Amino acid sequence: MPLELRHVKSDSEFNELIQCECESYEDPFNGFYLLLRPDRGCSPSGRDGFKELRDRQIAWHKNDPTSTWLKVVDTDVGGKVVGGACWNTFLENPYPQPIEHPLEATWWPEGEPREFANKLLDDWLQHRSRKMNRPHMLVALCFVHPEHRRRGVAGMLLDWGTEKADELGLEAFVESTDSGKPCYEQHGFTYMNTFYMDSAKRNPSKKWVEMGNYLRTPIHCFLMWRPKGGKFEEGKTVVPWDNGYYKNW
Repeated sequence: MPLELRHVKSDSEFNELIQCECESYEDPFNGFYLLLRPDRGCSPSGRDGFKELRDRQIAWHKNDPTSTWLKVVDTDVGGKVVGGACWNTFLENPYPQPIEHPLEATWWPEGEPREFANKLLDDWLQHRSRKMNRPHMLVALCFVHPEHRRRGVAGMLLDWGTEKADELGLEAFVESTDSGKPCYEQHGFTYMNTFYMDSAKRNPSKKWVEMGNYLRTPIHCFLMWRPKGGKFEEGKTVVPWDNGYYKNW
């Protein structure tokens, strides 16, 4: 079955793309993604949360000149979307100063739920302004529908970005779960460190504990780095955590 890599060019393409995104991150369970979509559910007509998520991701993309959305379609089944990715291309340092609260979780209800979500978002995103503070490319999202895995879909999505990184002479980063780590390693990314999105705090309320259980915190993630050219040689490649870039490692 032939697969084609395509750029996402119109708002109308996001409906099927985000539906594929939801179904992809449901299997296996992904607390990382659930932080962005707290109500779950994948049907475009079934829940208000889907529309909010879709429209928010459209807005993020349209307001970010560094953003490129890609999709892979299966032309044998009417151009069905079977995977997608969002790459960011930073030709200049996007973080001239550390950012303590990178993103407000406006899609979570105000009060304790939003406080909970903001804590996890800070755990996820704060390190970017300290560890990605130079020109680079970032895999913001990459997903493949469960029914279409092991067909080379992820490879197509990652090849586009890594080839562009090599063309531009840029490093690349990704924050990966367990299931994605082997694929990223095959595309030249190497492990940097493990970080955690942790909801633990003193004397949590019952609701706070329930939210932590819902997202299955603490959520552990891998920060991975791809050197310029994608070739890492032990003892030869200058790694970013040894060259003075990351003073607050």
